[in-house]
Amino acid sequence: MCVCFRPLALPQPNLDIMLRLSIIVLVLKGAESDDPQCWSAGVSQEQCCNLALGPMGDDSCWEPPTWTFERCCGPPPPRPSADVLAQPYPDCRESGVVHRHAAAHAIFEDLSFYGHAGCFQNNCKLTDKFNAEDPSLCARVCAQVEACEHWTFGTQDGVTKCFLRKSDDARQSVGGWVSGAKSCAPPPIPGAQLALATVQSAGIMACDKGKGPECPDLGAAINTWIFAIQHLQKATAGMVDEGTLSHILGIAEDSKNFQAGLTAEYRPTDKDYGRMVYNNRMIFNHLTTWLEAQPKVELDPSDSSVPNPLRTGQLCGKASCFEKRDQT
Repeated sequence: MCVCFRPLALPQPNLDIMLRLSIIVLVLKGAESDDPQCWSAGVSQEQCCNLALGPMGDDSCWEPPTWTFERCCGPPPPRPSADVLAQPYPDCRESGVVHRHAAAHAIFEDLSFYGHAGCFQNNCKLTDKFNAEDPSLCARVCAQVEACEHWTFGTQDGVTKCFLRKSDDARQSVGGWVSGAKSCAPPPIPGAQLALATVQSAGIMACDKGKGPECPDLGAAINTWIFAIQHLQKATAGMVDEGTLSHILGIAEDSKNFQAGLTAEYRPTDKDYGRMVYNNRMIFNHLTTWLEAQPKVELDPSDSSVPNPLRTGQLCGKASCFEKRDQT
């Protein structure tokens, strides 16, 4: 949109006609990014191209077919070469590129396992985005979510967020953002390593005796147990006998029932928690030697995409194992 198109702003008819004709020629030729004729007093690139306002920036700026997001905010950047995509993380990332939803490219999944805030309509169980400290977490999540093919990370509403996409067909050049394909992610942490390291972390072991000064939050403790058991199930799939599998499924169900009971009318007692921990420990102790023999990867304690128990030794949060917790 440009004020020069409005008769009140251009009282000379001949000049108005000349300007309109010149603009039509420019549109037919194909406009380029940062077209100066797009902007005037009160109509700025910063405002109109701001993706925090929507997939097409500020909708009030556009008057198709002359003034469009594509014309004024630039054409999509070229896709990375095969050589770039083949690079290990983080060299495979694209800087200054955002993958927009554009009403077609987002995926909506249960991401509550990874994020606990900043989700679509505040529902992290059906969302394409969540608050994230680092693009590495975004990359890890996309690699683990089947429907995700591309991820993008940047600041929206003053908070850094992760967005998951099923395609990169709505690519846009935007400074400060970083994106990648599904294959562009840190090396995955094996399930056996995740499971064993979690149950051996200082935070969860401090809660073995129940709620107390060293374990004030049983909600976070049970969430940590569930996290460990979920990865135990992945690590042992097809690898253990039916009896052991039955025990693993049993502790998984008991742990989830205990978690649900924390907000029910009749809540579990401290003795119930103690019995649950005893059963969980019995299964993990039985499998410790096998878990220790499985492949491992080196972890960077400063990598915020590593879950709390492995990165800091702390419990998961009440909603996610990537929630930042006070260093206590």
